[in-house]
Amino acid sequence: MPRQASKEAMSEYQYYEFQAIDRPLTGKEMDELRSYSTRARITPTGFVNDYSWGDFKGNADAWMEKYFDAFLYLANWGTHILKLRLPARLLDPAIARTYCGGEGASVRKKAGKVILSFLSDDEEGGDWVEGEGQGEGEGPARSRGAHRPGEAPRQPRRPRKQAVGRGRRVRGQQAAE
Repeated sequence: MPRQASKEAMSEYQYYEFQAIDRPLTGKEMDELRSYSTRARITPTGFVNDYSWGDFKGNADAWMEKYFDAFLYLANWGTHILKLRLPARLLDPAIARTYCGGEGASVRKKAGKVILSFLSDDEEGGDWVEGEGQGEGEGPARSRGAHRPGEAPRQPRRPRKQAVGRGRRVRGQQAAE
């Protein structure tokens, strides 16, 4: 997990983003999360907060088990973590473990869910990172590819063909002949 922020550090940055994809958070759950941070942006689909002088008060693993389907952590000293929670019926943990070599990837099963964790830890840090908006978009992409129990799988949308040719208009302009 992320290292604790040093009290002597002048410019540390940590970004935490959790997303609820399979179901929205309830009002009670959002209140529970609010007890961990008065500054976080909490919605029915997520929890986002960044820290420059403090540290996250929650437990990312416990939150993934209880509330969320995706987690992104970025720190300016080079630590990056991505966690994804999937129904166990979609991914056999034993098969997933065969792809998790070393310390950079792990799999665990809890309460019918499989949680995949990916860690990148570049001790030299590198460029300054800002997390805002990094995790946006995972929800809709996943919802297009998965379906809920009892539902028929969703059919992917086919891209519309653009008509190009003699005398046809392409996005409001006359096509080249």
